[in-house]
Amino acid sequence: MQPETEQILGTLEVIIEPNSNFNLPGHEDGGYISPFVWEVSEYGEFDILKLSLIKDWLQLTDVEKTILGWQSMEYLRIFNNFCFKKDEENNRSNKIKALFKILSEKLQELKSFDLKVSCYLLPNTSIGIIVGKTIDNDWICVCPTIYKETEISQQQIFRSKQLQSISAKPLSENTLTLVSEIKAITSELGTIHLEGDFGGGYYYSYKHQIVYAAAETKEGAIEMALQASGMLEISKFHKFYPDKQYFQDEMSGSETKYLKYQQINKFLAYCFPEVMMYRFSFWTQENIYVIGKVLGGDWVGLYLESEFVYNP
Repeated sequence: MQPETEQILGTLEVIIEPNSNFNLPGHEDGGYISPFVWEVSEYGEFDILKLSLIKDWLQLTDVEKTILGWQSMEYLRIFNNFCFKKDEENNRSNKIKALFKILSEKLQELKSFDLKVSCYLLPNTSIGIIVGKTIDNDWICVCPTIYKETEISQQQIFRSKQLQSISAKPLSENTLTLVSEIKAITSELGTIHLEGDFGGGYYYSYKHQIVYAAAETKEGAIEMALQASGMLEISKFHKFYPDKQYFQDEMSGSETKYLKYQQINKFLAYCFPEVMMYRFSFWTQENIYVIGKVLGGDWVGLYLESEFVYNP
């Protein structure tokens, strides 16, 4: 481990303990913060795809299996007000089949990954994403939008959302033409609006679409598509609990705990010129990284894992 990485990690371990819990809205069992390090010597350069594979959030699967999953709309059927007539289902299935034809004929190295999105309402279920390379060596990723239960206020984690600039060069004309074809079919598929109650006053509002992204690299295309899906939020992190009154009123936190978070804020700002927040949301599960990059290429910071609890 690089000396600077080790020093920052050691200090964070001291600051965090013993008050390591972090209570997101509706996460009644509470979440926990722990130190995080990504060593470039062990994992290579940090990117979303590598992290997702290491954490088993993405698992390689058959492209045909993913297409069948999109056609069967299994994910949508957990929502109480979802209702499609047989002819509507057939029409949508045919459009997805047409989308698959374009992807399979015009993309090389076509691969699919299962994205795990389980909660007690929907155990052991996944949503597939598809990625492939164009003839000009650009990459395109296609996936559905994903339902996210938890809203995190700026008073709890103050950050500025941003889309990463992935491509260093413009996409080719061939790639842009293919993107236009994909856009035409996804526009025909449209948006399925779902609103209702899971029971016990747990209301939901969800817009289901097929989204896509194109970039110079596979990692970039997947990152941008996951952002479009709602699963991934990339933000510039500013601070935990910027408003002391909010912390005292809403979080019922002690003065000591509030000061702990201010200490974390100051330490992160001191160590890094820029601190990033990567938030992965899987229906009820939240996995949040607040990290900065050290000179040697390692990433160091905090990891928050928490789960929303339905308790009707």
